[in-house]
Amino acid sequence: MSLRVKLKGDVLRIELPLEKPHSSKSGKTMLVASTYGVKTTEVRYEGRKIVVVANAFIYPKTKQEGSKTDEF
Repeated sequence: MSLRVKLKGDVLRIELPLEKPHSSKSGKTMLVASTYGVKTTEVRYEGRKIVVVANAFIYPKTKQEGSKTDEF
């Protein structure tokens, strides 16, 4: 896992590599990116290190969805 965090002006940018979708602990979603818990970064805000927790997930496909993908 290579978490990258950057602060530019008033924007915090968090980058996580996408992973092959795998089931979450509850089984209700498919995890595609995660910090896998609390990660303290070297990036500072008001003199204090920024701490990040992030999860990105998708819902499992339903029979009606087929293989459609959502695009921006």
